[in-house]
Amino acid sequence: MDAQRPDAADSARQPCEIARTCAGVCREVRRAMKRTPHPLEHHPSFRAVIAAAPSVAELALELHADDLVGMLALACGDLAHGFAAPPGSRARADAHHRAWQAVRSVDRAVTAARVNRQASAKVVAKAQRAIDRADVMIGALPGVRAI
Repeated sequence: MDAQRPDAADSARQPCEIARTCAGVCREVRRAMKRTPHPLEHHPSFRAVIAAAPSVAELALELHADDLVGMLALACGDLAHGFAAPPGSRARADAHHRAWQAVRSVDRAVTAARVNRQASAKVVAKAQRAIDRADVMIGALPGVRAI
């Protein structure tokens, strides 16, 4: 009896076919795992507040001030509420103004931490840069007025 042995050409081709199959599967998995962006993520002001959260949270840990991160969360909620309102409406302007006020109160807390040297200079500077960017981005929205 002659045992069937794979042909040398077939055995050489087999690893290549496996590699191609794995590459195709990996491509499909990567495509399926790709995160779809949230509808609010295309607004630079919203992204700026989200980006400020880690720096402000780090400062809040040093200051033992839990309310700083909460104020950013409220600002995000107000931004979302504003973007859900019709463009140019009073509700949109008011919501964006509330978000701007929340970010300004965080900015005042960061400034107080810097002036009173309540946290390390590096942490305060990082938080200040992040919150200043959020302040500028929200302040540039239509209807946000400085009081």
